[in-house]
Amino acid sequence: MTTMTITFRVDVAEHGEIAARAARDKISLSDYVRVRLGLRGEGPPNGDGGETNGTDDVGIRAQLADHDRRLSALETDRVAVTAR
Repeated sequence: MTTMTITFRVDVAEHGEIAARAARDKISLSDYVRVRLGLRGEGPPNGDGGETNGTDDVGIRAQLADHDRRLSALETDRVAVTAR
């Protein structure tokens, strides 16, 4: 399996905001970023890389889907406010 890395820089305030959103949604920071990029999340909220059983996988997928819906709603609101 090939692993590719994407690197981007954010200032301290942006990092804190992104980390807070990930914590609020109870997913790892890396999964939060992956979802924002339109990629699939990789693992459990604690990021331990352990195996998940079927129940956990369904829960994580539901959590990520809910997270994506909320992000879309927030982005729609931001566009509406910016357009004023």
